[in-house]
Amino acid sequence: MFILDALKDDEKKMVKYKTYKKGDIIFNEGDKCTSIAYLISGSISISTNTLIDNEYTIKTIESGDSFGEFLLFSSNPYYLGNITCLKESKVAFINRNDLIKLLKENDTFLSSYLNKMSDDALLLQLRIKILAQKTLREKILFFIKRETEKKKAKTIYVTSKETLAKIINVPRPSLSRELKNMEDEGIIKYGRHFITLLK
Repeated sequence: MFILDALKDDEKKMVKYKTYKKGDIIFNEGDKCTSIAYLISGSISISTNTLIDNEYTIKTIESGDSFGEFLLFSSNPYYLGNITCLKESKVAFINRNDLIKLLKENDTFLSSYLNKMSDDALLLQLRIKILAQKTLREKILFFIKRETEKKKAKTIYVTSKETLAKIINVPRPSLSRELKNMEDEGIIKYGRHFITLLK
């Protein structure tokens, strides 16, 4: 269930909606986080610049995802990157005080909120483990082996190579080259939406 579906009719007025165009910056790095935000539609990128001014994508947010939840109650609630629309996007905002009220008074919303926070924390742990792998091949194999073990199957299904590249945090062309190399070596077999571990 999408978390906003847990709101009662009289609580829906706490949600403020805003539509942004492609290229719009919702927040700049260093802006204070005062609301939790849910992406209703569209696609958003959180990115920052390295010391040599190369842009680095921290996370791509798709419909149904949220941002700001880890900052809102932090002692240092400032965005660590620029939040930019990759295409026209509609965002729902709930400010800090209203969120506290919802968490106190709506058990269904509280349960959905905690479930989403737990899932996000697990995904963050997975990304940290992937980033800890030294080579691109190790990153790919770590992800594939984790997913095959979880699903108890040799084949995993992916939405697209773009999605997999974002999870592993590598450029898509580099991912495609390494997948081809791994297939040539008989380690995997892959298609547009699947990867099968052969070894």
